[in-house]
Amino acid sequence: MKRVVVLVEGQTEEALVDEVLAPAALARGVHLAPVIVITSATPAGARRGGGSWRHYDMRLRNLFKASHLHRVGLLIDYYQYPRGAPGCDVGGSGPARQSELMARLHKQYPDSRFRPLVVLHEIEALVLAAIDAGRGEGLIPARGLTRLRREIARAGGPERIDHGPSTAPSKRLLRADPGYLKTVTGPLLVAEAGLSAVLARCPTFAAWWEDLLS
Repeated sequence: MKRVVVLVEGQTEEALVDEVLAPAALARGVHLAPVIVITSATPAGARRGGGSWRHYDMRLRNLFKASHLHRVGLLIDYYQYPRGAPGCDVGGSGPARQSELMARLHKQYPDSRFRPLVVLHEIEALVLAAIDAGRGEGLIPARGLTRLRREIARAGGPERIDHGPSTAPSKRLLRADPGYLKTVTGPLLVAEAGLSAVLARCPTFAAWWEDLLS
């Protein structure tokens, strides 16, 4: 069985990989596991997620040393792309800048197994896709769902929902439901919608997913 790991930046991504992506990968003969970046360690324990790029760099280089791994993936948000990351000073916006960021990542880490994805614009785009697919009733207030679906349609799809302090996907979800739990509600909605329905609405993520499992 192929063994694949995906380095993720936070607990939301970790939960989505564990609860949604890993079971789908297993059905295709791939053992998929998330590895969450550790940004610091204190006597109280490790602090996980976010932080500067050096923590990702260290973890990636260690993963590339594992010869038994078939693929080494990376999931990182376009919004708040880490300081110090390859291409962080690249100008532009949207898919064009996303492509350039991923090109810079490949150049920095030329291992043939490396499969990075700079997610447009946050991993919560998958949750918006699940909502667009008809999920969310009973979990998100009806008025909030209506507004989110209208915003998705206006943008032209979940991956086109823009980034910013007040317009990023995660911020829109919190506006729709102040009680929204990123690590609970999000993965639950994606699982309920089904991965195929979500991927159909997130073509960039879908292309990365197929490449990761190939």
